[in-house]
Amino acid sequence: MSAQLVSGVNGCLLVAANLATTIAGRSHPLRAGAHWDREFFMALRSQADLILVGGKTFSAEPYRHTPVPIAIYSTTNLLNLKSNPVARVVSGDLAGVIEKLQNAFGSGAKILCEGGPTLISALIEVNLLDQLFLSRSTLAGDSDFFDADITKKMLLASSSAALDHYLKH
Repeated sequence: MSAQLVSGVNGCLLVAANLATTIAGRSHPLRAGAHWDREFFMALRSQADLILVGGKTFSAEPYRHTPVPIAIYSTTNLLNLKSNPVARVVSGDLAGVIEKLQNAFGSGAKILCEGGPTLISALIEVNLLDQLFLSRSTLAGDSDFFDADITKKMLLASSSAALDHYLKH
């Protein structure tokens, strides 16, 4: 596996052929159209110091056991942490939450945001996502669509940073 997490906030998301991220509210059924995705996902996860997910993703997906601590970003009160002893709910201003997580886990921490699409889009919108891995399923999903156009903002920011680097050197 050649994909490497960077220090900071990394995102990974499985999207359907029509850019939906779920079938019947879960991402797992999309994996039938992307057989290699599970291995890729696990390889990324093995590099993480912390997993970050949105409240809706945490509620819908099987997060009972995670190899590293998990932070659930939620604007509502989550009562069911599914007996995951390393799960903690975080809320508030997204930039402040990321800053607190980086302070808690170290400035070089590799945070892996596993979604959902709303949280990943919000991280891109406020320029807090350092790297994004998208896996594409051949199946069509039915809900929670990812707005791929938002990645243009990330690409432009990355291109600007690269251009600044080359102009300075």
